[in-house]
Amino acid sequence: MIFDRYTYNALHAAVFRPDYPGWKPDVVEAPNGDGRLDMHKRYAHVATKYLRAWAPSSRRDRALKDLLSETLCEAFQHAWIVARRLGVTEAYLPDLDACALRVLEYPPGVGGESHTDFDLFTTLCYRDDPAGLVRTQAPGADLDAFDPGLHIGEIGELVGLGPATPHYVRLLDKPQRSIVFFALPSHDAVLSGEPGGWLTVGGWLAERMARSRVPAPAPAPTDAREESDKWYAAELERLRERAPA
Repeated sequence: MIFDRYTYNALHAAVFRPDYPGWKPDVVEAPNGDGRLDMHKRYAHVATKYLRAWAPSSRRDRALKDLLSETLCEAFQHAWIVARRLGVTEAYLPDLDACALRVLEYPPGVGGESHTDFDLFTTLCYRDDPAGLVRTQAPGADLDAFDPGLHIGEIGELVGLGPATPHYVRLLDKPQRSIVFFALPSHDAVLSGEPGGWLTVGGWLAERMARSRVPAPAPAPTDAREESDKWYAAELERLRERAPA
């Protein structure tokens, strides 16, 4: 893994906040498009479109924005190396403006549905407890030989990298924190093999996101949800206090 808990803490302080455009508190994912929701995980994205849109005013926040940019570029460079190891052809090599770094947090007792990612491949940049992530590799596959924690996405399967890798997050009685990088080709790259003809990567993603992301519902309060929210508020404050000044 290319990042550590100190990098995670700094990224968390920068992106888990309402003035950062890549924070997604009001979006819930149904990762398979089947209506089964990952209700309580928290996440934010670091991507060029969000960095361009964010104009922090304080010196501290400008430094955090620089850190986000540097971290995104480091993850991208690593993904480029992985792409070369996998034999990705020139047309589908990762494009910085299409890729995203995701900072994730699972409160105690929260996991994630089994699913495959939409992308070319996903690299595991940081995880505080690797045992919480479970992958189902294809028979004979050894994705860790290319990069530990790697999983192939649906676009990767379409362009010949092997079957997309199902994976899920276990329910543990402690918080889980991770950073992953979604490697994607240019949105203008053309995919084949879709019913009805040709489709661009951008069109593929738009269809997948439309089926898998829904506005966060407003469920009736429960003790578990209230405890989760209390834990999250306290954890957010603690991590911000530990972030670099």
